[in-house]
Amino acid sequence: MIKLSIHPTTYLLILFAVLNGFIFELSLLFLIVLIHELGHVCVALSFGWRVRQVKLLPFGGAAEMDEYGNAPPREELWVIVAGPFMNVVMMAVSFAVQPLGGFDPQFIQLFIEYNLIVLLFNLLPVWPLDGGKLVELGLSMLLPYKKAILYTLFVSGSGLFLYLLLLITVYWSYFSLWVLALFLMVSLWSQWKQRPYQFMRFLLARAKRNSVQADRVRRDVISIPLFSEVKVKEALENMFRTKEHYFYVINPQGEVEQIFSEEELLALFFHHGQGEREIGQVLK
Repeated sequence: MIKLSIHPTTYLLILFAVLNGFIFELSLLFLIVLIHELGHVCVALSFGWRVRQVKLLPFGGAAEMDEYGNAPPREELWVIVAGPFMNVVMMAVSFAVQPLGGFDPQFIQLFIEYNLIVLLFNLLPVWPLDGGKLVELGLSMLLPYKKAILYTLFVSGSGLFLYLLLLITVYWSYFSLWVLALFLMVSLWSQWKQRPYQFMRFLLARAKRNSVQADRVRRDVISIPLFSEVKVKEALENMFRTKEHYFYVINPQGEVEQIFSEEELLALFFHHGQGEREIGQVLK
């Protein structure tokens, strides 16, 4: 059974809604958010992902899954876009039934507006929103995964800064937007602290695989000078999500002294406790 939890900053929004008499509107918003998250969950489960919990956030949600960052990028893309797609479907249905009559026009209009708010908010390029996850996925196709994680946080921080600037200069009187800002700041700070563990989960997932997956067929050669001070763990930081790696140790004459597969280097890191050793020392 999938656990449903509420982020602490969401309680601020609920309290504000109760005190100001728009609990119905907030309930409608949460319903839209849950349907949005249901899109993520259904697609993830269809791929065999493990869904730990769905967390209700201010004007959004987060489905926490073990496979983020480790699953095939194609699957991850489908899981990410499934949530915004549900908002598009709900808006399309609302537009379709509006001319038929029998529905309160104000309710239909509110339903469409809230779907648009949830859609646009979740597409902001700030982690952990869908837009932030799309940024990380795109960067991981171009950069080593550890760099992709770091650059995603930089992009997210820049996006959050622009959001705060707009909030301070234009929308400073909107309490709900300040709650959103608080949530984004807390989430981004938490993700910054978690970045080493996120990369470690990636390495662990790669170490447990017995063969290269179908979408990870490109081979990449990483050259390491024999007498450099590059450590085993630092060599692993050059790994991409979608490549199979071979590490070439090059002597001063430009000749290949030793070739390590990624499986061998990961074994040195996890099973032989040699992550802090320099590559040259491993050969001795």
